[in-house]
Amino acid sequence: MTNTTPGRTPLAHSTGLQPRVLYFAVFIFFSLSGGRFTATFLEHELNFSQNWMISTAMAVQILASSSCSSWLGGLADSLEERGSSNGRLKIMALGLLLSTVATLLHILGRLWMQPSSLETYDADFIEDDMYNQQHVPTPLFAYHLFLRALFAIGTTACSPVLDGLTLARLEDDARDSAEYGKERLYGAVSWGIANVFFGPAIDKWGFGIIYITTTCSFVLCIITFYVYAKSNQMLYASIDEVDLEHIPDAQSFLPRANEHKTATSSSPDDEGSQQQQMQPKLEVWGSLTKKNGLLNLSYVFAMFALYVGMSVVENLIFLYFEMLGGSYSMCGLTVAVTVMFEFPLFHYAPEVLRRLKSPVWMLQAACVAYVIRVLVYSLIPQDHPYWTLVVEPLHGVTIGFALTASVAFAAEWVPKGYEASGQGFLSMVRGLGQFVGLCIGGFLEGRILYRVLAVIVSVGSIMLAVGNHMTTNDSMIYRRGRK
Repeated sequence: MTNTTPGRTPLAHSTGLQPRVLYFAVFIFFSLSGGRFTATFLEHELNFSQNWMISTAMAVQILASSSCSSWLGGLADSLEERGSSNGRLKIMALGLLLSTVATLLHILGRLWMQPSSLETYDADFIEDDMYNQQHVPTPLFAYHLFLRALFAIGTTACSPVLDGLTLARLEDDARDSAEYGKERLYGAVSWGIANVFFGPAIDKWGFGIIYITTTCSFVLCIITFYVYAKSNQMLYASIDEVDLEHIPDAQSFLPRANEHKTATSSSPDDEGSQQQQMQPKLEVWGSLTKKNGLLNLSYVFAMFALYVGMSVVENLIFLYFEMLGGSYSMCGLTVAVTVMFEFPLFHYAPEVLRRLKSPVWMLQAACVAYVIRVLVYSLIPQDHPYWTLVVEPLHGVTIGFALTASVAFAAEWVPKGYEASGQGFLSMVRGLGQFVGLCIGGFLEGRILYRVLAVIVSVGSIMLAVGNHMTTNDSMIYRRGRK
């Protein structure tokens, strides 16, 4: 893993494993521990067969995630700053362990629901799908909700931390932060591959297979973390012990090394640098309003609105596909189709961002793609679920552009050394948007739900356009006044 701790500096452009291998393994875990099938897992495995119950469980996950994302990102940054070896990887590993244990503990709910405890009900009624959550004891319902919260906290300890690790690694390798998409691309690859096989597996063996796939994918992640750390630890050495001037290709890192020595010295001249390192976390959030505040706030609002809509697509869409008559194999296929279009989008995202010259337009494109997609969803006739494949590529546009734009946006205002903290903040905003979206999904359903979400995302996009227009006008007026 990239070591950015005091007294350490890269020797040369990295030849070790890149963060892409971490994305590949982590997204296999995300998909095989439930992923897009989480809502149907809750419905069929845990008997949460009413929409408001599923939405409540998913909302609890999102709320737990958004509440902890910023703190966990800051904790990972702090461990790295204090010199903890592979601090970010450790946080990620502990998070995945927590998610795995939480998933496996759902099995204990089966003991509560033994047939003997249901003897007052007619046997045929018990076997029928009508036996659902309204007959599950309230303590058991609360128990499952608690486990979903733990699961979400565990995965939250992974996502923003991995993004922060990637940004730090790109900086250490003297690469543009816009190349984040090229690393994140490999997460999309494994997400698509895993879902292609996961859907048919559920069709054949049922949702109980999730307990096995979660455990196996966790083991895969731990092995990947270990190999990644070992492959990169030899790329870094103490600047006090190594003469960089005599190492080939090291000259490009000399300014960084000198920068670091200045930052860690105790002379009065670098007091400002030390104060910057001691910068409170609240200053990270406050920096949103220091420059182009109106544009930044409108951007955050538009991202919030987009994730209000995306929460339903990410968490509840398979329930809609079920209503249309789709199988789980078809559901897995829809994921594969979206991923196929994510490949080029993530790969060429840096070039697209450079051409657009602003993450604002990239987020606008993501919003437009989302609105078109969900409006088409609302028009698909019953018993024709495969028609959804026509608009599934638009999800690749939405997710690829939204994630790349958010990383580029954060890189513009997050102070150096707080990469994971900045990603944690954006993750918190996204999580709050998803929470609101799931609350809406608990009251609305079917075609009307997707039409309402299209309106919400459109409003966010319009607000961003207004904020961008006003900021541009203010800048032009200022430049004219200077002349």
